[in-house]
Amino acid sequence: MSDAGQWFAEPPIRGWQQRFQVRERLFVGDSPYQHVEVLDTVPFGRMLTLDGAAQTTEADEHVYHEMLVHVPLFQHPTPRRVLIIGGGDGGTLRRVLQHPVALAVNVEIDELVVRAAREHLPGISAGAFDDPRAQVIIGDGAHFLQETELRFDVILVDSTDPVGAAKALFSADFFRSARRALAPGGLYAMQSGSPLLQSAELAEVARALASVFPSVRTYLASIPAYPGVLWSFTLAARDGALELPPQAELERRLAASGIQTGYYTPEVHRAAFALPAFVAALVRGEPRVAGHPLPGR
Repeated sequence: MSDAGQWFAEPPIRGWQQRFQVRERLFVGDSPYQHVEVLDTVPFGRMLTLDGAAQTTEADEHVYHEMLVHVPLFQHPTPRRVLIIGGGDGGTLRRVLQHPVALAVNVEIDELVVRAAREHLPGISAGAFDDPRAQVIIGDGAHFLQETELRFDVILVDSTDPVGAAKALFSADFFRSARRALAPGGLYAMQSGSPLLQSAELAEVARALASVFPSVRTYLASIPAYPGVLWSFTLAARDGALELPPQAELERRLAASGIQTGYYTPEVHRAAFALPAFVAALVRGEPRVAGHPLPGR
């Protein structure tokens, strides 16, 4: 049955709500963790939603996944072992495997997300789940980090907002487990929400990471399907200061990889860390600055 003419509305965030025109509902299911849907939308093509919130779409998934993956993996000089927590749609795993890694471990708590994405959004993972370098584990990412004896060059957290099962992925205890699981010189990166609509959450992530890691930096990208469009990621270093590689070195690494991108470039890599004044104040834990676009957040 066609859903043409119907609209899908996300849960409101502090008085903000966005909605998408739906052509068809392709998949609807419930797991022990969440409500899972795949929708065919007019503006963004197929979209994965969890508990009513958009997670990824065919039209702009490349922005999110390239910035979550390529920034830390080109920042690190020789990433060989990578851990992904979450990321059940396979888009993060796909981009990791574009790099010459030896092992990519993907720990996703919800098997239904993987199954729905493989069936209805196959272009996002593009065969990544079947790559011999990939090890996909259905399980709790926080528990995995507490127990693993493996050491990773890069750890990526591709999670939902800090609610339900994902809440533990935003805690200082989790960050301590992540730092322990990093090899010397290792990097940790995560999505950290909307600076406009989730400013308190971003500030808390920056504070908690800074209590565990010696160097933490936030960077930005524009993701049209996400609330507020402007989106943040946060990068942390196990050892020493986070210094951005020179432009020429990033260009060399990208050229050597042979990776074709739709959003990421070496220029974007460096520019993403240039924060607007209000975002810089947020991550420093300072009071709201004059000119914050959404007063009262």
